[in-house]
Amino acid sequence: MPVIFISHSNRDTALTSQVAAALKRAGYAVWVDFENIRGGADWLCEIEAGIQRCAAVVTILSASSAASTWVERECLYAMQLKKPVITALVADVLIPLHLINFQYCDLRDPSSGGLTALLAALHSWTDVDSPPAGSAAAMSRLPAESNFFPYLQQLPAGATAKLVAQDLFYWAGGIADEVDFGGRVQPGFHARLRLGQRLLTVFSVWAYRRQPAAQVHLKALARHRPFDQPAARSEALAALNRLLPRSAQLKPAQSERMPTVPLRCLSSAEKLEAFKAQLRAMMGALRRDGR
Repeated sequence: MPVIFISHSNRDTALTSQVAAALKRAGYAVWVDFENIRGGADWLCEIEAGIQRCAAVVTILSASSAASTWVERECLYAMQLKKPVITALVADVLIPLHLINFQYCDLRDPSSGGLTALLAALHSWTDVDSPPAGSAAAMSRLPAESNFFPYLQQLPAGATAKLVAQDLFYWAGGIADEVDFGGRVQPGFHARLRLGQRLLTVFSVWAYRRQPAAQVHLKALARHRPFDQPAARSEALAALNRLLPRSAQLKPAQSERMPTVPLRCLSSAEKLEAFKAQLRAMMGALRRDGR
């Protein structure tokens, strides 16, 4: 009888019990901490042993579990062991980066068939010896090319944000000296130039939850020619404002900071190409004059 490990927050015990009961009715043995850890037992060792012995892991994803370090650790440990992982979505929350490429089943609406989909996925995974495709690519809790763009797609205007971000990412790879991902709490990628012995971040793309955006690092650029001159920074800000609707115009003080352009404002080919042309010109000026 295959054993299914259920990873959950202790604030979701009632929901977890319902899922566990459904798995048992389907013929699975269930490992869940409030049933399987004896009083006085070494909690961490018991959890690790439960994951090691299980056939698959089901993560009950809620607001509480999404914020739980323990739930994250359990999932990452399961991935390291190449265990199949499936997400049972029970609340309106973003799927975390480390789970984004795994199958999920929507259990928010009992009539949606999510539980049936969960059982079908478990049956297909526990009926074979190999883990599901894609599990190795999703082991990182940090942003990477494999998980950042699917994560972005969950956010407001996500389909547009994903397309614009991908375009900027692959374009930057051909013009910047380095493009890398970073940020666990706030995922993003950064395009950098090498000036002397230092790397200078020119722009970033951030998966802000309310509004994904590109950020131009004028504050950092102010230490390098020609952007050490206020007029050059004001000109760069004016070019950004030409991409934005009147209601979203950037204040003059943003020329001393790090202004952002919502990715939805770059959804037309004309505006996206204008933004890239501005960045290309800025990088060219920094390479030519930067110190």
